[in-house]
Amino acid sequence: MITAVFRSAVAIAALGVACSGLALAGPGAPPSDRKHARPGPAVTTYAHGLTNPRGLTFGPDGSLYVAEAGLNGTIPARGDEGCPANFNVFSPYKGGYTGRVVRIRRDGTQQTVVDNLPNTIDSLGGAFGPTDVAFVGSTLYVLIEMGGCPHGMPDDLPAILRVNPDGTTTSVADLGAWLAANPPFFIDPATDDLEPGGVFHSMIAVGKYLYVVETNRGLLLRVEPRTGEIVRLYDLSIDRREHNPIVMTRQGNRFHVGTFGNDGGPAELAVFDRNFSGYTLPFESLNPLVGLAWHRGDLYGVEIFPLTAPWSEASANLVRFDRKTGKRTPVLTGFATLPNGLVEGPDGALYTSDQAVSFAPGDGRVLRIVP
Repeated sequence: MITAVFRSAVAIAALGVACSGLALAGPGAPPSDRKHARPGPAVTTYAHGLTNPRGLTFGPDGSLYVAEAGLNGTIPARGDEGCPANFNVFSPYKGGYTGRVVRIRRDGTQQTVVDNLPNTIDSLGGAFGPTDVAFVGSTLYVLIEMGGCPHGMPDDLPAILRVNPDGTTTSVADLGAWLAANPPFFIDPATDDLEPGGVFHSMIAVGKYLYVVETNRGLLLRVEPRTGEIVRLYDLSIDRREHNPIVMTRQGNRFHVGTFGNDGGPAELAVFDRNFSGYTLPFESLNPLVGLAWHRGDLYGVEIFPLTAPWSEASANLVRFDRKTGKRTPVLTGFATLPNGLVEGPDGALYTSDQAVSFAPGDGRVLRIVP
């Protein structure tokens, strides 16, 4: 069984492309910039030339910051005792230091904020490394999705890194070590894509805390970056099912978590109270959600791999969830290929990374959406 999480899905997508002859990169793959002739949603390219762009956020300076997962791992997993080189369907992995965070200024110029960040490449070419960024005050933090010796990175576990003013980084939370000491309630014994160190895919900042979504095991965490304290807020495996949470946003005292869904089934849009004592499902949801953002009083989501067209290119949707009725309304269909993340900018537009899995350097971009 293939667990329907983002890291598995993108690798399967790569395999599907190789088998079908479709190309996710290059001419004709991501949809070209366009504006609808009739009044309505408009999509334009805000930035291009990125490689594996993932989570994004606007900083206090008004610039857009984007995590890039890197490319071309060169350090093979050694396969030492207690650290197998082959442990799931996407092994073996190779590690490297090609991840980075880029700043995109309002005039379109790009600047590398920090580079040489740890990343790992699976056997199908999928890259995993810097996966999200968030600011606590004026301090930038970077989430490293996967790592550890099975990925060719024995000294670099999944972690949250603080970006220092001189461009260096300091680890403030060792997520991989925490997971080893705090396993989830339930792990499906049939799972063949289980990651030993977890898959920490997305992160948001609320007050002095960072909230982290771990996808492979179904965990929601809170991290105090000044002290390194990690608190488990909720374990979605408590009902002995795979939910695969992947993205979170907040409005008021409620946290909204989008999932990748169970294998072959619909995704969920769960709403938690501030104490994470439990969740409700008031929104109509369907396809895997990889981005959530509030815009003009309604919740917007970016979907990939719709149930009606799994593993297909240019099949991403932007949908709106009515905050009162929960109704799901498509706003854009087929507008992107493998987007990731969704944020509202200072200008009121929505922004998402596109081509979050790059099969050639520089084929990723950021899209600006006026819904």
